[in-house]
Amino acid sequence: MQDRCGSGAPAGSLARPLEDCAEGLSGRYDCRMELWEVADQELRAFEPTDDELVAAAPALAAAYGDPHNSRMMGQAPGAFAAGDAIEHFARLRAAGGRPFLLERQGKLAGDADFRNLAGEAAEFAILIADPAVQGQGLGSRFARMLHAFAFEVLRLQRLYVAIIPANHASRRLFEKLGYRPDDSPAARRHADEPTDLTLSVGRGEIPAGPAGQERAIRLRRRVAPG
Repeated sequence: MQDRCGSGAPAGSLARPLEDCAEGLSGRYDCRMELWEVADQELRAFEPTDDELVAAAPALAAAYGDPHNSRMMGQAPGAFAAGDAIEHFARLRAAGGRPFLLERQGKLAGDADFRNLAGEAAEFAILIADPAVQGQGLGSRFARMLHAFAFEVLRLQRLYVAIIPANHASRRLFEKLGYRPDDSPAARRHADEPTDLTLSVGRGEIPAGPAGQERAIRLRRRVAPG
């Protein structure tokens, strides 16, 4: 993969627009994005190549099949195979979605994606794979990186999430990012069940992070050789 462009900025105020990175980013997979925290590069979010996805698929499948994660995602517990994870990414991409793998210190930490892109809006989803580290701020850090991409590169104006009422950790995560309850028709179309909670946040509505915890992020376009 080759570096083609990049930019750093405080995560709390989101990244500045990347005019030279915007070309070809709507559904073309010869162009994938990579984001990471500048200070220590501990966290990395990236749109994987096929080989990278195959390598991560067994760990992703285990995370999807974890009983706690399954409940919080509102799905029946069950065994997931590596092929299921690969198929999930393929379905998202085929529908114009933007799925990312998340790494912490070089090890898989979860995944996230933007799906149901329509006009200037999309649905956001994120999973921190290990339940033992959920609710400790890791998801918020990854989400801030990805929201910079959504608002400043994809130029989206609003993001939606849909969660089950019992998923208190996710609700806290999204509320810290400025999400508020949204029962509009545009939001409710993302709910899988009538009892799901729907929230949304608009461009410019994400508050700064806690004092002393602002982290610069960097975005880079990865272009496959040939």
